[in-house]
Amino acid sequence: CGWAGKGGGNTEEINRALATMFKNIATRRALSFSFLVSFLLVLGGYCWAYTRLKGASGPLILHFNDTGINQIGDLSKLAWIGITGMVAVIVNFCIALELETRDRFLGKMLAAGTLLLGVLIFVGFAAIISVN
Repeated sequence: CGWAGKGGGNTEEINRALATMFKNIATRRALSFSFLVSFLLVLGGYCWAYTRLKGASGPLILHFNDTGINQIGDLSKLAWIGITGMVAVIVNFCIALELETRDRFLGKMLAAGTLLLGVLIFVGFAAIISVN
């Protein structure tokens, strides 16, 4: 997020890069809030699904469509869905901070897309809960 180090780097460069990153986060409050909401949706969806399904017996239905069940798994596969979603939100946040310095529209578009991703993952966890 804001630091593409060349080589090993020293502590002064790292401290300067971290200060720049935190300054960018503080000055772009709407963007930061959007990503915070996205992250909390993914994390909250996972925690909700975990607490509701931790006592389930047998495999969990993770994906289904009109032809039937496509994917089953256990709580570890459910955790990977949450982890993948959270990593995607964090990576998109770092990219959006960099885009925001160059083109405000692209940063906001990425933030909106990531918010949609967070909502869809939350809805996916809700669907997994409802079919199990």
